[in-house]
Amino acid sequence: MLTSFFGKSNPINYLILGVFIVAGYLLGSILHSEIFITPTLLLRHSIFIIISVLSMLLLDFIIRKNHLTTNNTYAIYFFTCFLVMLPVIFLQHKIILANAFLLLALRRLMSLRSDKNSEKKILDASIWITLASVFYFWSILLFIPLWIAIVQKPNSNYKQMLVPFTGFLAVVILNTTYQLIASNSFSWFVNWRDEVDFDFSAYNSASILVPVTIILAFYIWTAIYRILKISKLSLKERPNHLLLLYVSITTLFIALGAPEKTGSELLFIMAPVAIISANYIESSEKEKYREKDVSEFWFKEIMLWLVLILPFVFLLL
Repeated sequence: MLTSFFGKSNPINYLILGVFIVAGYLLGSILHSEIFITPTLLLRHSIFIIISVLSMLLLDFIIRKNHLTTNNTYAIYFFTCFLVMLPVIFLQHKIILANAFLLLALRRLMSLRSDKNSEKKILDASIWITLASVFYFWSILLFIPLWIAIVQKPNSNYKQMLVPFTGFLAVVILNTTYQLIASNSFSWFVNWRDEVDFDFSAYNSASILVPVTIILAFYIWTAIYRILKISKLSLKERPNHLLLLYVSITTLFIALGAPEKTGSELLFIMAPVAIISANYIESSEKEKYREKDVSEFWFKEIMLWLVLILPFVFLLL
């Protein structure tokens, strides 16, 4: 049973999921690419394979550090399956980089509740968000949940609200300096903002439409369930879970801001959706299974098998 296997946190789980990402990348990027393979290109692919695996591990670290799920690997299981389900993501290296930076920002953002080194955490988060926006402009929207996190943290003050501007300006100044040295031009700043494209014609392909539909269905179903259950959470747990909902909504708008809709933009919503989905799956494990829980148990088991099987289907399309 997948619920019992990924309901534990064993090293073998991380190894299997890491290998799954590597296999998905190789099939989705290298085999689907028409570009002649060179040593330089192989090195580049190797770097982005490592970034993809590290993103999964970083997500697991964020979850454990902030107790967003119980001691299981459901969230990274969902994240990995969603990622491999849309192999077009592996062709969009800028989006992979931007998402990795946003996960680093999310790590800092979710830890603000501890109220230790708050200014440093806020500065770090703002730097990572701005760096992400260099590769994908609409990543900048994550500043919204950052300010929400600052407001709801203990001992918040107006000075902390100004710290994100410092991180933002630091990255802008450094990147402007680099661009002046490299190309003797300020043009990057003029062209920084991406135009929002509402052409969803790429979604007409079954290999894009079906995974997108499934991921969004998971998001809607589990988010509604989470909202209905949030009042039952302890006062200590509630702020981070509410913040996660704000982040998930923000990442949805980040994805909608893509200058070209290819399906790869859904990478931004995968981390929060994976966590919320994991909360839904693990909810039944907090109680002993009774006869009336059997149907729900099998429904969740089928959900896990569904997200595991579909990536194999779409990788071969």
